[in-house]
Amino acid sequence: MLTKSPNPVGIISFALDLLMLASVWVLAYFLRFNAGISAPLGIPDLSLYTKVIPFVLAIWIIVALVNDIYSKLEFHRALPKLIVESLKISGIFTVVFILFIYFHEEFKYSRLTTIIFGSLLPVGLVLVRLIAMKLCGIFKIGFNTKKTIVIGAGDCLKTFFQNKIYDQEFEILGAILPSSHSQSSDQDLCKRQQIPCLSFSENWSDFFTDNPCQTIMICLPHSEYSFLEQHLDSISNQVPDVKIIPDVLRYTRFNSGIAMLKKTPIIHIHESPLQGFNCILKRFVDIFGSLLALALFAPIMAIVSILIPLTSKGPVLYRQVRMGLDGRTFYCLKFRSMPTDAESKTGAVWATSADNRATPFGKFLRKSSIDELPQLFNVLKGDMSLVGPRPERPVFVNNFRKQVPGYMLRHKVKTGITGWAQVNGWRGSTSIQRRIECDLYYIQNWSLWLDIKILFMTLEEVVFSKNAY
Repeated sequence: MLTKSPNPVGIISFALDLLMLASVWVLAYFLRFNAGISAPLGIPDLSLYTKVIPFVLAIWIIVALVNDIYSKLEFHRALPKLIVESLKISGIFTVVFILFIYFHEEFKYSRLTTIIFGSLLPVGLVLVRLIAMKLCGIFKIGFNTKKTIVIGAGDCLKTFFQNKIYDQEFEILGAILPSSHSQSSDQDLCKRQQIPCLSFSENWSDFFTDNPCQTIMICLPHSEYSFLEQHLDSISNQVPDVKIIPDVLRYTRFNSGIAMLKKTPIIHIHESPLQGFNCILKRFVDIFGSLLALALFAPIMAIVSILIPLTSKGPVLYRQVRMGLDGRTFYCLKFRSMPTDAESKTGAVWATSADNRATPFGKFLRKSSIDELPQLFNVLKGDMSLVGPRPERPVFVNNFRKQVPGYMLRHKVKTGITGWAQVNGWRGSTSIQRRIECDLYYIQNWSLWLDIKILFMTLEEVVFSKNAY
């Protein structure tokens, strides 16, 4: 929403959510105690469950306010996104609610009832939001048809129409096209959108007298910002609402956003999708997954720890400085696969298939990727993630950042033991450009399911990889 008016979808969803929560809680009671499921302690009176409904609603309101879920709802929201958002907020609410009933001493509520309630809640939330959007569409609730004139040019104007960011907010009366370089293509674009092109003069007072409007929407590329310098003051004196869409899309490959820093607006052009709950969810998976993997691979790691000092002199583990999240460095752990003085003469060298510095046992460790197992401790510590772009040594990063456009964007997320590039065959001495393409694809399209998919693909890659050395 571009205006500061109340979000009608959010208001309707809030009212329906409260009704839905109470209904689903009662439904969970009946499914638990009236659906033929054994109840060894007997069937409690319904009033014991209905009396907790005010607490259910109070907890929901607190969780909803903390996560600011209602202001983010829109008139149009894709169903997969609705499902993901509903699962997230349901999970948070269910955990808080379980903690509440655990410490609620008046009555011990059925755990199965709570599980049924938490399982039905995401379905109810999705249905409520679909109903709210449908009601807004049928009754035109919240459709602020402000009469609007667009001042735009080039790709900015094209993006404005393609994204339909004016949908249900503004009634577009026409477009002013100040650019002489793209005016012909801009006119064709407006014609396809069935929006008239308006001519303008230096006398904006007369122009707005002939073309009265409530809002001016400006979407100009940087090359046309001289138009703003010349005319913005005159326009803002004639129109009460002027909105400027900054030309930042060509600079960013991820999400962009605006934050306030001491009352100064700051535009972020590379905002990582792993923020807020997504970051917490990924960290939870990393901790659980690394502990599980350490338990599974403990016997192998113990045997390797014994064999390394028997086959070559030196420590079991090798600590190497790597660059991780936001360019911070950390010590990446590996089982030592080379002699301790392997780089004393050569310095940092990029590993290739012709690299013969590894010990005989070290070659096996590298080929089987067993040498990477100690990085599970890096994951547990928080320096790395199970899945993410592979960490590189700072000396190589400094070279690649000069050669490969967008290389440093891979540091917007934690580096990983495995990643999208590795499971697609781009590991070892392969194309760094293709590897970066895979890393950026992963960051742009991150989801928990993509992480799980990569972990399963990693098992196959470890067995059949030809690029591990």
